[in-house]
Amino acid sequence: MPTPNLDSLAEQGMMLTNFHTGPTCSPSRSMILTGVDNHLAGLGTMPDRITDEQRDSPAYKGILNDDVVTVADLLKDGGYHTYMTGKWHLGEDEMRLRPNGRGFEESFAILEGGSDHYGLTGFGPGAEANFARNGVIVDPPKDFYTAKTYTDMMIEFIEKNRKGDKPFFGYLAHTSPHEPLQVPPEYSRKYLAKYSAGWDKIRAERFQRQKDLGIIPDYLELPARWSNVKAWNSLSSDERRIQAKKMAVYAGMVEYMDEQVGKLIDYLKKIGEYENTVIIYFTDNGASGRDFSAEPDWKVWLNEIGYDNSYENIGNPNSFTGLGYGWAQVMTTPHFAAKGTMAEGGTRGHFFAHYPGKIAPSKSGAFASVKDLTPTALDYAGVPQPGTNYKGRTIHPIEGKSMRPLFEGYADRLYSDNEPIAFELYGTVNKALYLGDWKILRLGDGVWGNGEKEPWKLFNIGLDPTEQNDLSRQYPDLLKKMIDMYDKQEKSWGFIPAR
Repeated sequence: MPTPNLDSLAEQGMMLTNFHTGPTCSPSRSMILTGVDNHLAGLGTMPDRITDEQRDSPAYKGILNDDVVTVADLLKDGGYHTYMTGKWHLGEDEMRLRPNGRGFEESFAILEGGSDHYGLTGFGPGAEANFARNGVIVDPPKDFYTAKTYTDMMIEFIEKNRKGDKPFFGYLAHTSPHEPLQVPPEYSRKYLAKYSAGWDKIRAERFQRQKDLGIIPDYLELPARWSNVKAWNSLSSDERRIQAKKMAVYAGMVEYMDEQVGKLIDYLKKIGEYENTVIIYFTDNGASGRDFSAEPDWKVWLNEIGYDNSYENIGNPNSFTGLGYGWAQVMTTPHFAAKGTMAEGGTRGHFFAHYPGKIAPSKSGAFASVKDLTPTALDYAGVPQPGTNYKGRTIHPIEGKSMRPLFEGYADRLYSDNEPIAFELYGTVNKALYLGDWKILRLGDGVWGNGEKEPWKLFNIGLDPTEQNDLSRQYPDLLKKMIDMYDKQEKSWGFIPAR
């Protein structure tokens, strides 16, 4: 799929091949905007999965809590205009929980986890789609399409204040190409033949292309097809046809979004700010393996509201489909598992940073994560970190590190071999800790493990990023050391298991 605008930025900037997110959207966003672990920020689990045992804990509020301060608040205090468009998903019931209550001067946001891309309905049975401009619920524009509207609104906000003397910070949180798969048909039909080749062939081709580009080591072998993915050639002709069209629509969504990135770049060049703007592009989690539209309660809901997921209608405004695990394995190539898990397939995301004259064209395999974004923004803005106090209230200090030394060549890594970085989500068996090139992983949630019986595994992801070779028996002392490190982190978060 052609993405000339993103390609140009990436090729002129630094690409990170070892960047890590949270395994799902809102926990990642809590870390993106604060530099603090998702539990400490109030997103220890997804809002719809909070249990009765967790409900009274500040770690499981399902919203961005008051124990953290956002990068938008800090930059606004430091003399910046602060703008946000796109997906929020960090609190919506009160004005103070919406973007303008957390430091954004101007915002246009979908407050919930998502909607269909034409703004017609919420994401799932019973879900609402509330769009808010500067915190006030509004109807989406008549020509609404997520990628277009969110970009246009960001440009509008910048233009409104650009003749003043303040710089700006923009958080453009696209929802493309998140399901539902929807795009004008002229963007998708060109891909139908391409994706008819199927996920097995395309995954193998992508794996080789990653080697050719130097993104993965030459010695890696293509991992086996996941156990929950059928061989492409075992599908019926009708199934192959439907799956190819879904991926064609996805590709069209990516192409459409890239055009919007180009529109924003052209605008920055027009106003003379392109050379003076740090642009960072990344994902908030790995590829989604679930196709919600195939689940029974969703089928009932989609039928009730009149959606049509027939082959001919896939991709149109009144369709609502997702990709499923077959294409998810292609998109997480060569890693294991997908969104929702602490495996590399759920958390290792694409990333690049672009800043003309400051960041040279380069590639880095240094470990970094979503917790490093807020301190990076503050560093470039010359705004100090708040420590443990913000305007009279006690807050958690920023945990991440500025990536600026890495971007500008002053350092070749952010974290030493002795600095543990831990992550967890859901209160189930979905945990990981990194220590240099080493990673421990306990994955028992959903289709990927054996629940509470699932043991910790140990991987050297510097050598084995595909998590195929469990070294826990060869290095029991290292495993124990890292589990002890993880347990200390878990206690510091106020972890509460889901029961």
